[in-house]
Amino acid sequence: MIKLKNLLFERTMTPSDFMKVLNAAKKETGAKDKIPPGTIKLCKEVIKQGFHKLDYKGKPGKKREPNKLMYQYYAYVQGWGHTKFKGPADWFQKGSKFDDILKWIYENGKYSNPFDYDYLKYHVDSDMQANQIVGNIRPGEKGVEPAYYLVKDFWNSFGMSRSHRNYDVVTDKVQWWLDKNKVETL
Repeated sequence: MIKLKNLLFERTMTPSDFMKVLNAAKKETGAKDKIPPGTIKLCKEVIKQGFHKLDYKGKPGKKREPNKLMYQYYAYVQGWGHTKFKGPADWFQKGSKFDDILKWIYENGKYSNPFDYDYLKYHVDSDMQANQIVGNIRPGEKGVEPAYYLVKDFWNSFGMSRSHRNYDVVTDKVQWWLDKNKVETL
């Protein structure tokens, strides 16, 4: 018989567990990290804007660490800062052809995927999306669309469904940024 407590658990990947997998991949392959400079630049922008400090409701919460390899790898495999990966499965379908570390992780980590930690996956994605949305808005600017419409336009430009759970998270993060930077909306 399956117990409810066995069904209700979130897959977690602690930074130390992630580094164990990453270090094992580096040791076995002799390869170095291939995180694109564009991905690292976006991670630094997330820090500058402060999105890494926000929880699901756009309130200060558990701080993530965009300067650390775990966050940067999550951004890398999701396709942020480069054009090598176009979908969630590309990191192992395409990445294994040019990145020895990703190939080793895919081939040796089938039962413990280090990129399957939902909390970090969705926060990296929402941090990056919020950063992209406010990228052309200056602090103190006037006449800017409200956060809801900024996010809606961003989502529509990529043909994404607003029923995705990140839609509200990104909207809350963008609203926080607009308020913090005293941007006047219409």
